[in-house]
Amino acid sequence: MPIQLTMEKRVNLGSRESRRLRRAGSLPGIIYGQGSDISIKMTQAEFMSKIGYSRSLGIVELNLEGEMLKSIIKEVQWDTLTDEPVHLDFQQVSDDQLLTVPVPIKLFGIPLGVSIEGGILDHTMHELEVTVRAADIPSEISFDVSELNLGDRLHLSDVDLPEGLTTDFAFDPVIAGVIAPKALLVKEEEEETDEEGTDEEAAEGGESSSEE
Repeated sequence: MPIQLTMEKRVNLGSRESRRLRRAGSLPGIIYGQGSDISIKMTQAEFMSKIGYSRSLGIVELNLEGEMLKSIIKEVQWDTLTDEPVHLDFQQVSDDQLLTVPVPIKLFGIPLGVSIEGGILDHTMHELEVTVRAADIPSEISFDVSELNLGDRLHLSDVDLPEGLTTDFAFDPVIAGVIAPKALLVKEEEEETDEEGTDEEAAEGGESSSEE
C-alpha cells in the first residue's frame, strides 16, 4: 500500500511565509500537476516519520484536503547545517505514466572471493536509474553476488532486470566486484618489486660478463 501524506493548500506564499511555516513545524512545498501547480504545506513530523531520508518510495498518495492525488517525490531540499528538510517537490502521476527514477541497489549472497579467497566486496553502484511505469516503481533492485570470485566484477550487462524496467547507458557500469584486501595488495606489490630487482641484477650480471 502506498505511503499517504496529509497536506493543505498554501494561500500565502513567499520566502517570509516559508520561514514562518518552518518555525511552526511545517514544510512548504509544491505539487507539479498535469495542469496547474499547487502550493502546499504539511507537518515536518509526518514527513520525517513516513519518508525521512528514503530516496525511492514508488507512488506516494497525497491527501490534499480530502482529494487523493498520486505522486512521486521529485525533490527534497535539505538544510546543509541542520540536515532537516526545508522544501518538498511532488510530481502528480498516473499509474501508466512512464518515469525515469533512481532505484536503490541491494546486494545479496556472500561472494566466493570473500568466503574462500579472503577478498572484500566492493559495492560500486548504489542506485540505478530506470524507466518504468509509475505503478511499478520498485523500492529496490536486488542482485546476487554469491558467484563472484576474487577479481571478478558484476556489470549491468551480466544481470536481468525485473520485467518492465529499462535503462539507458552509453557504457556498461560496474555494480560490484571482489577486490583483494590492502594487505594482500601490498604483499603482491612487494613481490613484484623483488622480482623486478632480481631480473635487473641478473641483467647487470650478464652485461658484466660480456664486457669481461
